[in-house]
Amino acid sequence: MQRVSPRGEWTLIANSYSMPLAKKVCAYLKAKNVTCVLESVVDKKFPDGSSFVKVGPSVMGNKVIVIHNHLVGQPEQTNYDLFLIADALKRANDEGVTLCPTYFVSRGDKRDEGRVPIAAKMYADLLQKAAGSKLERVTTVHLHAGQVQGFFDVPVDNIGTLPLFSWYIKNKLFKEIFSSGQQAKALAVLAPDKGSTVIAREAANHLGVPLSLRTKIRRDFEEEEGTVHTDSLEFSPSLRGRHVLIFDDLVDTGSTLIQASDDLVELHGAKSVWFFPSHLVMSKDKEGIPAEERMKNAKSKPKVVTTDTIQRSEEYLDQNSSWLHCVLSVAPLLGESIYRQINAMSIADLHKKPEEFESIIADCFRNNAASYLRENGAE
Repeated sequence: MQRVSPRGEWTLIANSYSMPLAKKVCAYLKAKNVTCVLESVVDKKFPDGSSFVKVGPSVMGNKVIVIHNHLVGQPEQTNYDLFLIADALKRANDEGVTLCPTYFVSRGDKRDEGRVPIAAKMYADLLQKAAGSKLERVTTVHLHAGQVQGFFDVPVDNIGTLPLFSWYIKNKLFKEIFSSGQQAKALAVLAPDKGSTVIAREAANHLGVPLSLRTKIRRDFEEEEGTVHTDSLEFSPSLRGRHVLIFDDLVDTGSTLIQASDDLVELHGAKSVWFFPSHLVMSKDKEGIPAEERMKNAKSKPKVVTTDTIQRSEEYLDQNSSWLHCVLSVAPLLGESIYRQINAMSIADLHKKPEEFESIIADCFRNNAASYLRENGAE
């Protein structure tokens, strides 16, 4: 006989590669006395490589939340799997559905040249078509571009990772510096490009450390053949002797990250460089060199603290411990957003109060740190 989830409950469902994160989210909700069950999605491949999914139990009469992690190196397959799950729920449920893709591939968010698609808009349209009228909400983590929220016709919660990283920086990574009140002298936040200026400013304000701004300086030198112009970058305040913190939505090939780190250490005297990408994509560059190999060989030895929006194996974490310092789970971020959705509480207000969000995260990690934090250790 087919198992049926009790009618009226909130049901979380996840496929095989999303289940580790879904279990953490479910545990978070149960700790807050939310009546919910976690069910699995059967997913397999036919001999020709095409995909098959089936929602395990009956979910008729239940509000359904789909926790969907990102499959390493396979963005199209990840999206297609979510389309299939959404379509299955459209045909199997008479209640609303919330989709939670942890990393919504949204880099093609505009037409910056002729004859190119707006890929993020296409993905949004396909996802809404698959879910149909049952789709009530989309919850995701740190979109590449905020305007992607406007590609959907339903509410979209774009959850920032700053409270998560901020808690770790203050309570783990640089605990002694913050305890002594020396953070304004020892640390600095840097925006590597215009796109990351907003989050860099928010991070600097929240951490109470300076935001170092880049200025291009042109100097003229008189040589025998005439005037020679040289351009150089200067930072205010100076980065010399400071630990530099850089926040961004993702790391892909690592080329920009490594070049920035080498320049900051070798040319500007930074003590160390720490990157905080929400999504650890890690692709090969144009020469076919894996990002992991480039990180291991970087002269300035940059360190990375990231999240589990893209699930990585324990073996991967061990093999890359020289640069991958820590992986923090986004389960508290997703769990709190879902909790507020269930209880008709404002999610936007929570993001306007990072201190409150950080306090919630602190309680969560204090009670179950082993589940939410995976450190490779400081050097």
